[in-house]
Amino acid sequence: MRSLPTVFLGVPRARLLLVGALMLLLPAVIPTATQAQGLSPDTTRTLRLSVDEALSEARTQSFPTRSADAQRRAAVARKRQSLGVFLPQITAREQGLFTTDPVNAFGSKLRQERFTQQDFSVDVLNTPDRVDFFGTQLEVKQPILNLDGIFERRAAADAARAARHKAERTEATVTFRVKKGYYGLLLAERQVGVIDSALAAARANRDQAQALFEEGIINRADRLAAEVRVSELESRRTDAVARRQNAADRLRFLIGLEDNVRIEPTDSLTREPVSMGRVSLRAVNQRRSDMQALRARADAAREQTRSRWLAFVPTLNARGTTGWYDDTPFGTSGQSWTAGVSLSWSLFEGFQQIGRAQEAEAKQQRARIALEQQALENEVEITAARRDLESARTQIEQARRAVAQAEESLRIRSDRYAEGMARTTDLLQAEATLAERRLAYLQALYQHNVAVYRLELLTEQSMTR
Repeated sequence: MRSLPTVFLGVPRARLLLVGALMLLLPAVIPTATQAQGLSPDTTRTLRLSVDEALSEARTQSFPTRSADAQRRAAVARKRQSLGVFLPQITAREQGLFTTDPVNAFGSKLRQERFTQQDFSVDVLNTPDRVDFFGTQLEVKQPILNLDGIFERRAAADAARAARHKAERTEATVTFRVKKGYYGLLLAERQVGVIDSALAAARANRDQAQALFEEGIINRADRLAAEVRVSELESRRTDAVARRQNAADRLRFLIGLEDNVRIEPTDSLTREPVSMGRVSLRAVNQRRSDMQALRARADAAREQTRSRWLAFVPTLNARGTTGWYDDTPFGTSGQSWTAGVSLSWSLFEGFQQIGRAQEAEAKQQRARIALEQQALENEVEITAARRDLESARTQIEQARRAVAQAEESLRIRSDRYAEGMARTTDLLQAEATLAERRLAYLQALYQHNVAVYRLELLTEQSMTR
């Protein structure tokens, strides 16, 4: 039997057993404690989305659409405020007054209908006792003729119409950006897949080169070239994975998902079938939502200008007040009413009215210029988008043929390399060329789809079948 170490001599056996048990549990306890004190566990959840589902989420959750909807509701509220030019203003008030002022005391008693013969005494008139006065009043103000307010309301209605069209344009823009982001994420994932395939082939070539080097068929430089190719692809894969994660984060932001979500697209990166007829620039400028918004803003600026100049025209308003007065709150001892009309004419306000009218005219001119500028810009952008789409079609066909040629070239060089009739560098070059052509093909598909979606945005009509 082995003797105990000197440190344990004289220690009871039960205590030794306890110490041994603790030493056995210590390795299991330490990781748990470390995990509890370290970073919190990853709570990222995966959300599988098709492009249609992503668009549905963005229409209600994205920040631009929510902001545009808030602006639309604000414009509608301003239009509702302009109803004040037609509808009355009704105010109810209760006021209390305690006074020994001769004038106020005299008037308060008259309103309360409590005035007596003794109140005509000179001493009472000069030094009245404290009078408690409470009045309950209902006041109505009714606009009759305010021409500037009428055109102000027209301007508010046009502004609300502009905000509605702006919200429609924002939704179209969000649709384009989400589609572009969604297929950008698909492109990034496919690029990772292509690099993975190339990396697997490069590792196989490296292993084969190692075997041939050991057999003395190839030299050390060829073996190192195969190693370098693997290292290069591993580095490119790291960058591609980072781009994929960045694309996923951008798409999450576009959709408006604030949770810690990892988006996993369920659609595939394929060429969108295009059904594009004749695009009429005149029709686009008439029906496109942002053009309608610009026209509505121009109309609002015109009505605003008219309103500013009509501020020189007299305004006619009516006002009526009825009240109940007593020495206690909400009392009704006395009652009276007052009604009348007022004609107001602002003749001169130190050039303030003229300045506001001239400012409105300048804004109206700026709105017309913005409309003309956008119409010309639409022509340029639509023409460029059609050229980009035609170019993308050509690039897809060229890229497809290049992939087929690169695949055949790699097959031939692989066979020759296996027979010892080709150099390692030739094989690596063929494999690299194939990977680049596949990446170029994916990029061409992405550029084609983006061109289609941009043309849809510019025309606000479907281009896909």
